[in-house]
Amino acid sequence: MNFIIFIVVLSILVVAHEFGHYLAAKMNKVKVEKFAIGFGPAIFTRKGKETDFVVCLFPLGGYVKLAGDNRLELKGTDYEFLSKPVAAKVKIVFAGPLFNYVFAFVLFWLVAMLGMTYKYIDPVVGTVKADSTAQKAGVLKGDEIIKVNGNPVKVWDDVEEKIYKSKSKVDLEVKRRGELINLEVPTVKEKVFDEFGSKREVYSIGVLAYVPAIVGKLIENYPAKKAGILEGDKVIAVNGKKVGQWDEMTDIIHNSQGSVNITVLRSGKELSFSVPCKEQEITDENGKKKNISLIGIYPATKTKTVKYNFFEAFVKGFEELYRVSSITVRGFGATILGILPLRDAVTGPLGIYKITADTAKLGILPLITFMAVLSVSLAIVNLLPLPLFDGGHILTFIVEKIRKKPLSEKADNVITRIGLAIIGIIVVFVFYNDIMRFGPALWKKWF
Repeated sequence: MNFIIFIVVLSILVVAHEFGHYLAAKMNKVKVEKFAIGFGPAIFTRKGKETDFVVCLFPLGGYVKLAGDNRLELKGTDYEFLSKPVAAKVKIVFAGPLFNYVFAFVLFWLVAMLGMTYKYIDPVVGTVKADSTAQKAGVLKGDEIIKVNGNPVKVWDDVEEKIYKSKSKVDLEVKRRGELINLEVPTVKEKVFDEFGSKREVYSIGVLAYVPAIVGKLIENYPAKKAGILEGDKVIAVNGKKVGQWDEMTDIIHNSQGSVNITVLRSGKELSFSVPCKEQEITDENGKKKNISLIGIYPATKTKTVKYNFFEAFVKGFEELYRVSSITVRGFGATILGILPLRDAVTGPLGIYKITADTAKLGILPLITFMAVLSVSLAIVNLLPLPLFDGGHILTFIVEKIRKKPLSEKADNVITRIGLAIIGIIVVFVFYNDIMRFGPALWKKWF
C-alpha cells in the first residue's frame, strides 16, 4: 500500500508538470506527439487525434514529446517546437514548473478549507535570562502572558512576533497565581540567525517559553532511539541533575562529551539510559559555527486544527505557497554556501518513498500537504539553470534571443553532454545518500 501511495503521489505531480507543458504547447500551436507517464515499455496507450497518451512500465517520472523538439527531427513546419519564436518556446518550457506551483496552491487552499493543523506552545514563561530587561522589570518563570501591547495572545509565536517588533518597550499583561499584573519591559536590539544562516535584527526582552522536557519525536539513526528512549518519555534528570523543562535539559546535553545519563519517567516508573552523544556543527544565535552534542530528540508539542472559509483559505493558500517557496529557496542558498550540508539537503526516490509512507500514516490532509510541498520543490528544482532542466532550456532560449540566432549544433551537443554528466553525478550521489540515510530503516521494515 505504501508503494502504491508513493506511485500515485509521484504520478499526480508528474501529470501536473507535464500537463503544463502540454497545455502551453497546444496554446502555441505546437503538435504534441506523446504524453507519457513513466518511462520504459508502454503498458497502456490511448491514441488521440494527434497525441498518444501512454502509461509506461516504470512510473518514476514522465514526459511530453513535442514535434520537432530536436534538430534531427526538425522539418521546418510551423507546428514544430524549434520552429517557434523564442517567447513561445519559453512559455512552453516555463509552463511545467508554473503548473506545479498552481497545483501546490490548489492543494494548500483545499487543506486550509478542510483544516490546517498547527503546532503551538502555550504563552507561558519558562526561562528569564539573567540580567535581562525582563528580569529587571519583574517578569518571573511561570508567568502566563495574556496580552502584549494591549493585544491578546494565545500562543508563544504571537508573543515573540509582537516583542520582535517593539522598538523601545513592550507592555505585558501576565497572570501570576490567578492575579493579573501589568509590566513595562524595555526592549534591546539583537541580531539573530536562522537555520540557514540568514541574519536579521529583532527586539528582545530575554525570555524563553516553557516547554516541558517530554520527548515528542525521535530521529532515525541517532543515539536516543537506539538507546531505548521512547516518544512520550518525560526527562526528569540529565547526568544526575534534575530538569523541569526542555532548555534546561538541552543545555546539559549540548555541553556534554562522550555520552549522557538520561533519567525518564515512563508509565510512573523511573528508567535510566546511557546515551552516546553525536557531535554536530551548528550556527549559533551570533552567527558563529560551533560543535554541540546531540542525541536526536524533539520536544512534544500541542496541535490545533483551524478551518478557514472559502476566501480565507484562498489567502492562506498563497501564504503557505510563499512560505514553503521561501524556505526551499533559502535552503538551496544555504546548501550552495555550505551552511546546510548537501547530504541533509537532498532527498531522492528512497527518501521521498519513506517520507510519503510516514506521512500517509498521519492521514489524508498531511499527505495532501506533503504533495503540495513536493510540488513546490519540483517546480523550483526544474527552474535551476542547469542543462536539460527546464531552467537550462529557458537560459538557452534567452541566449538565443540575445544572439538573435540559435546556438550551433556543436555547442548544443556539448551542453547536452554536460547536462547528462551533471544529472548522472546527481543521480549517483542522491541514490548513495538515500541508501545511507534511509536504507537501514527501509531494509528493517521490508525484510
